Amino acid sequence: MEFKIEEKQNVEIKLVEDENVLAEATCFYVGTPEVNGQRIGTIGELTISDNEAGTKLLEECERILKEKGVKQIVAPMNGNTWKQYRSLKWSNGDAPFVMEKVSPADYNALFEAAGFKEIDEYTSTKGKVKDYFDNEILDEIEKRLSDENIVIRKFEKTKAIEELKKIYNVSVQSFCRNPFYTPIDEDNFIAQYTPFIEMVDDDLILIAEKEGKEIGFLFAIPDFNEMQTKGKISTLILKTVAVLPEYEDMAIGNVMNRIIAKKALEKGFEDWIYAFMYKDNTSQKLAERNGTQTMREYVLFGKDL
Repeated sequence: MEFKIEEKQNVEIKLVEDENVLAEATCFYVGTPEVNGQRIGTIGELTISDNEAGTKLLEECERILKEKGVKQIVAPMNGNTWKQYRSLKWSNGDAPFVMEKVSPADYNALFEAAGFKEIDEYTSTKGKVKDYFDNEILDEIEKRLSDENIVIRKFEKTKAIEELKKIYNVSVQSFCRNPFYTPIDEDNFIAQYTPFIEMVDDDLILIAEKEGKEIGFLFAIPDFNEMQTKGKISTLILKTVAVLPEYEDMAIGNVMNRIIAKKALEKGFEDWIYAFMYKDNTSQKLAERNGTQTMREYVLFGKDL
């Protein structure tokens, strides 16, 4: 076995035997999150064929990142949380949904054997759209929002770039408190979301505004993977629900959730998934309130050097 290492902006590494790649990864130390004022290193873009190769690969990744001055490693993470990260921990056996790209659970034991510890947990939950939470209190809240000049409207595809800029403004302010948050510039954010805009129904993206200024959004996308497994699409993925911090106590997320539920039923969706929720955050409470059950658990590992 031998390592082939190529340093570009970050370090790409392959473990090769007889020209066969047994394991590969990228050691990220540029463009990664900062923790306590210090930039961390991450290990991502992982492919591992067997435990021996995986063990050797992680040892070499650690050596490389330590050499780069990294004091903490987080994995699996393709550089930062705007890219693919997390590892599967538990599944109820349902097929992967669209945009659900995580490292396989088989890698977890390798991380633990290499001295990594679980540092964050996430879940995806699933339920019936018809069981969405609804009561008179939400009617009162919706009226109160109207009295406060807060409007919840659908995304306008004809103004996609302008609309994405609004979503960007809410995202960077709402997510900056999340663990391992990394700033992203507007152009890169728009470039990441633009491919999905043509795929989605603009009725399934909501923007909340106060006097024309964006304060929240809900982004949902049909589970296109079901077309291959079921021959039809009957599940909606609630990818992101975000509200500016100063408006979080106004239950805007609950109101947007109800609007989307009604629209989803009109469009024939039967199930919905609340995707990739950080443990114990407000999205998990929203999911529980709407009668969903855990379908997947994910984990993120860390190691101090």
